Amino acid sequence: MAMNAEGGSIAFDAGGARIDWAVAQAPKSGCTACGDGYLLRRDGGRLLVALADGVGSGPQARDAASACLEELAAGAVRGVAELFEAAHGRLRGTRGAALAVAVIDPDQEVVEWAALGDVEGIICQIQPGSAESAAIMQKGGTLGVHFPGVFCQSQKFPRQHVLIFASDGVSRQFRSALPRAQIPPQEWAASCLGEYGREHDDRTILIAAHCGRER
Repeated sequence: MAMNAEGGSIAFDAGGARIDWAVAQAPKSGCTACGDGYLLRRDGGRLLVALADGVGSGPQARDAASACLEELAAGAVRGVAELFEAAHGRLRGTRGAALAVAVIDPDQEVVEWAALGDVEGIICQIQPGSAESAAIMQKGGTLGVHFPGVFCQSQKFPRQHVLIFASDGVSRQFRSALPRAQIPPQEWAASCLGEYGREHDDRTILIAAHCGRER
C-alpha cells in the first residue's frame, strides 16, 4: 500500500492563531492495514493531537489504535493524564497500544504532552538556522496491558514552532532533518517519511505548526 499523506489548517479566534497540520503514514510492507492511527480534535480554544501505535501490525494492531483514538474523541478534552487513563481502560482485552498525546493552547502558547511506549515527540522552532528543540519524556508501558502512569510536561509553544509525533516505524534519525524553515507541513511530512520510514513496520509522521492566521 502506498504512502497516505494529508493535511489541513485549524483557525482559532484568540489572537488570530492557526495550526497547520499534516500526516504521512504507510503500513508495513506487504500489509494493507496500518496499525498506527492519529487524531486532531478541536475543543473550544484547545487542540488535542494524538498518535496511537497498536502493538504489532495488521488488523488487530489497527483495531487497538482505532479503539484508543475513539476513546480520546469521546467527551470533553480533559487533562493529559486523564486521557491516558481512559484510553487504558478502553484497550483492556486488546493487543494494546503506545500513545503520544498533546493538548495545545494557542492563546496561552503552551502545550501539555506525554507519551507511553515507543513513540517520539519533538517541539522545535522553524526559523532558519535554529537549533532549539525539546523532546517528549517517554515512559515504558503498553496501554491496555501495563500502565504505570505518564510524565506530563508543559512546554512553551509560541508561533513559528512545530510539534512532531513519530511512531517507532520511523528512524530516530529523522531528528536530523527537523523543519528549520517554513516549508508546507504536508511536504515535509511526506519527505521525512519517505527518507526515514522503515518498510518492515507501520510508520507515521504527524506535524502541527503554530502559525498566524492567513490574511
